[in-house]
Amino acid sequence: MRTTGPGLPGQELPGPELPGRTDMPDYEAEYQPVQAPLRQALGLTARQAGLLAKLEITTPLDLLRHVPFRYEDWTELVPLASLSDGELAVFRARIAGTPTVRRRGRLSTVRVKLADETATIGAIWFNQPWLAEKLEPGAHAVFRGRIRRTGGRFEVTNPAIESLGDGNVAETAYLHPVYPLTAGLTRQQLERFIGAALTRFGELIPEALPAELRRRHRLADVAYAYRIIHQPPDGEQLAAARRRLAFEELFMLQTGLALLRRTNERGARALPLLLDEAGLGRYRAVVTALPFAPTRAQQRVANEIYLDLTRTRPMARLVQGDVGSGKTLVAALAMLQAVLCGHQAVLMAPTAVLALQHERTLRQLLGDKARILLLTGSTPAGERRTILREIRTGDCDIVVGTHAVIEDRVVFRSLALAVTDEQHRFGVRQRLRLAGGEEGQESETTVPHVLVMSATPIPRTLGLILYGDLDISRIDEMPAGRQPVMTYTVSDRTLARAWALLRRELESGAQGFVVCPTIRAGEEEGRRSVEATYEELSSGPFADRRVGLLHGDLPAKEKAAVMDSFMGGEVELLVATTVIEVGIDQPNATVMLIMDADRFGLAQLHQLRGRIGRGERRSFCLLHSEREDETARARLTTLCRTTDGFEIAEADLQMRGPGDFFGTRQHGLPRLRVANLYEDASLLQEAQQASAELLERDPGLQDPANRRIRPALHRLFGLEQAQMGL
Repeated sequence: MRTTGPGLPGQELPGPELPGRTDMPDYEAEYQPVQAPLRQALGLTARQAGLLAKLEITTPLDLLRHVPFRYEDWTELVPLASLSDGELAVFRARIAGTPTVRRRGRLSTVRVKLADETATIGAIWFNQPWLAEKLEPGAHAVFRGRIRRTGGRFEVTNPAIESLGDGNVAETAYLHPVYPLTAGLTRQQLERFIGAALTRFGELIPEALPAELRRRHRLADVAYAYRIIHQPPDGEQLAAARRRLAFEELFMLQTGLALLRRTNERGARALPLLLDEAGLGRYRAVVTALPFAPTRAQQRVANEIYLDLTRTRPMARLVQGDVGSGKTLVAALAMLQAVLCGHQAVLMAPTAVLALQHERTLRQLLGDKARILLLTGSTPAGERRTILREIRTGDCDIVVGTHAVIEDRVVFRSLALAVTDEQHRFGVRQRLRLAGGEEGQESETTVPHVLVMSATPIPRTLGLILYGDLDISRIDEMPAGRQPVMTYTVSDRTLARAWALLRRELESGAQGFVVCPTIRAGEEEGRRSVEATYEELSSGPFADRRVGLLHGDLPAKEKAAVMDSFMGGEVELLVATTVIEVGIDQPNATVMLIMDADRFGLAQLHQLRGRIGRGERRSFCLLHSEREDETARARLTTLCRTTDGFEIAEADLQMRGPGDFFGTRQHGLPRLRVANLYEDASLLQEAQQASAELLERDPGLQDPANRRIRPALHRLFGLEQAQMGL
């Protein structure tokens, strides 16, 4: 059976061949209307479509799945006379005067009086001068903001505004959705696009869950759930809609992983890597020559991996360890085992910076025991041809690289071990390709052993669920001599003290980092860019120091040169984006200032902090933020209180709300847009049980009612159905 690709006329997607069953319903076709290109579907301009594409929204279904990450409660209107200091209040008021605008350089303030029948209050907005034209005297609106007492009077700072008009403001308040945005896209624009998508496509969203499953678990239908999640009339209906969508996410996650596990276990065979006497001698010689003694935890995990590799059953093991715990050493020993048995190994990292760091570390650890080559997307064409030839002929023992190592042109002579670092940054499709699960270099029955490394700590129970197809090892001991990093929060008011601390550390001979969330000014409103910060520091307060710039858009040679300079001590202060999050190991780095730290997840901040404190000197991490809401403060305070990555992950799961706690994006698995792995633990168990029962009754999803699950899994995991055993 062949089906037309959704929204792409003429593109064919392979469907499962089921002899004798030509009457099967075509659930794939249901996705065609909601998978059409968004620009044509909603009549958007090229610029509007481009902005939405930055949020990975290219179809009506993408737009409807772009659900709010929180809701503002506008349901309790408070009279101005009843306001109290520190309260987050919603109130109805009129503009009681002419707004004033004051400018000081690039900064500006807008002030105006607000009034209702009971009292008056001052309002102030920072850096929004355009508001002065909209705040017409006599206009009415509903406002929401934090109340502060200034002297004997109340003032509200940067309040949100709704229904600015001539006095006919609706008395009914509501739950206001808050969405992830991108620079250039306003909340009002996004809400308008979503409203249009709900009107045109809301009733066309394919129902991925069979009717009997929805009935048994008391789940709303999908059209209702998406309408309510975007436009909730009350908390009760919102809870029902959220439960339906969260259940679907968790059910599909468990079903997809179960099918992948089953596929991986079907007759796959790996090369047994059993060292002979001479090989064992060389292996032990490398361990003996290490400039440090491995920890007990490293020895335990290395032994687990060693035994796995001696079997014909393909190893599929996740090694979790906090930043700096020594995961690279156990991976290096595993790759050495493959090489000493006459085979090849590959290590795939998410960024070129990390791949380069891994190549250097492996050379230091393994010396002349293996020929190691680096392959990234920016490797020059001539050098790439030579590397590809040496991989094919077996002259290369270990390949280190980015996703370039899984391109079709990369053919190994005898690949026995595939290692991925920071697995959550790779899609399941990429991991399968690296492991020989798609067209590749190995035969149908022989696949490489797979080792996955991750410094993203997650509680063990969640690890068993998220990485259900992997055995889990944990390096739970830090190398001797590591110093705990002293962590503090700073604001604009105390930033001068942070710069002073940074300068003292540099003057003492240490090195440091300044980390920014964006590359260029304007990418995110109000956020520090690495380019602007570099210019400011290198020409201002640190003009007398050697300052370097590092971000993902720099040419590969320039990135490598900056890294070499920093690792060699020539660059004292490195101003960078999160490209330094993993991989840079400079024991002389003792201080890090993270600008707009509230922009990052706790797990990511913990990763960044792991770049310092690797030597014997006391180290400092400074978390800058101007956000004053309680959740943001509580999250950063957690980092100040503990350096335990698993405790931090637990707190991150509790506090971040629906979505993804792996930082910007959880790449290794289908993105959780609604479900929260901590708050929805009981729902996760319910979905897991429902998935297991359904697959026990219908292992191949061949029942007509269950076949609707297939296209949903295809879209979530990015895998063809044959790869999931369907």
